Amino acid sequence: MKQPLIVIEAAATGYNSEVVLRDVGLTVYPDDFIGIIGPNGGGKTTLVKLILGLQPLFSGKVLFPSGKPRMGYLPQASQVDRSFPITVKELISSGMKSRNTLIPYLNAGQKQRLEEMIREAGLQRYANKPIGELSGGQLQKALLCRALIDDPQLLILDEPNTHVDKQFEQELYRWLKRLNQQMAILLVSHDIGTISPLIKSIACVNETLHYHPSNQISEEVLKVYHCPVDVIAHGPVPHRVLKSHDHE
Repeated sequence: MKQPLIVIEAAATGYNSEVVLRDVGLTVYPDDFIGIIGPNGGGKTTLVKLILGLQPLFSGKVLFPSGKPRMGYLPQASQVDRSFPITVKELISSGMKSRNTLIPYLNAGQKQRLEEMIREAGLQRYANKPIGELSGGQLQKALLCRALIDDPQLLILDEPNTHVDKQFEQELYRWLKRLNQQMAILLVSHDIGTISPLIKSIACVNETLHYHPSNQISEEVLKVYHCPVDVIAHGPVPHRVLKSHDHE
C-alpha cells in the first residue's frame, strides 16, 4: 500500500484569533493530482499555507508519515513584485534550497540543472533579462521552474492560469500532466471545467474541506458542499453552471 506524503486530521487554522478553516481532513499520496476549488474567501490559499508550514495550526494534526516531503510552490501572480531587480536566472536559482547561501556561485551540477530548467521552459532568450520585462505567461514559466528546480515530491500551484494567455495555459497543463508522473500536485483553481480532464480528484474548500475522489462533480454535489464555482464539466465539454441547463 502506498505511503501518503501528507495526512491532515481535524485541522483548524486562521489569522490571529479568527478561525478560517475548521475540521479539515485530507490525505495526499505521491501520485495524486488534486484540484482545490471553492469561493473567494473560503480558505483555499490558507489551506496551501498550512501545508507549506506558513500557517499556524490551531488544533488537529498535519502529519508527514515518511518525513516532510520536498515541496515546490507557485504563488498567485499578484504576490510577485515584478519591479524587483532580479534576472530570470537568479529567480529560478533562488529555488535551490540545497544551495549554500555562503557561496555566491553555483556548482557545476547546479548550473547544469538551471540550464535544463531554462531550456524546458523555452526561456533561453530571457535568461539574463530582468523579470519585469517578461509577459505574464513567461513569468509564470520562470516561477514554475523555480518551484521545480529542487525536484519536489509535491508541487503546489495557487491559481497559475491567472493573467496569462490561452497558449501558456495549454502549455502549462501539458507540462503538469507530465510532471504528475513524477510528483503529487495540488492545483488551486476557480475553473473546474478547464482543469477537470487533468486532475484526478477534487477538494472543495469553503471554511472546511470536502473531498471528492473523482474529477467529475455535479452541480447537485457542489450545492451539498456549499461550494459555488464558475464552471463544471458535463461530459467532454465544459459548460457554465446555469439555473436551467438543458442539453439538446
